[in-house]
Amino acid sequence: MTKTRASVPGSRTRRRQTPGWDGAITAVCIVLALLLATFLMMATGMFAMAGDSCAPGSPCLDEVGNGIEVSLVGMAGVLVIGFCCVIVAAVTRTLRFGWALATLLLLLVPFAVGCNIANHAMQLSSVAP
Repeated sequence: MTKTRASVPGSRTRRRQTPGWDGAITAVCIVLALLLATFLMMATGMFAMAGDSCAPGSPCLDEVGNGIEVSLVGMAGVLVIGFCCVIVAAVTRTLRFGWALATLLLLLVPFAVGCNIANHAMQLSSVAP
C-alpha cells in the first residue's frame, strides 16, 4: 500500500520578509538620490564657464567638454546601476537600503571627477604660451 502525503495548511514555506524600516529608508535614499542627481546635473552646466578663457581652437575647450561628459554620463551610470541593484535586492528579499545609500553617496564621484577635469582645462587656458 502506498502512502500519500496530504498538504497541511500552514506548512508551506514562507518567503523571507524584509523589515518595514528597510523600505522606508530605501525610498528616502532613492528620492534624495534623484534630487541630488538633478541638482548636480544642473550644476554641471557651470563647467562651461571654465572654457570662457580658452582661446578659440585650443585644446582646453575639448577638455571642458570631456569634463561635462564624464560628469553627466557618470551620474547617469551610477543611477542606473544603483537602481538595478535595489531591484535585484527587492526580488531576492535582501536588505535594499545599503544599495540605495551607496547610490546616493557615489553620485558625488563622477561630479567631482568632471569638475576636476574642467578645472584643469581652465588652468591650462590661463598659462601663457
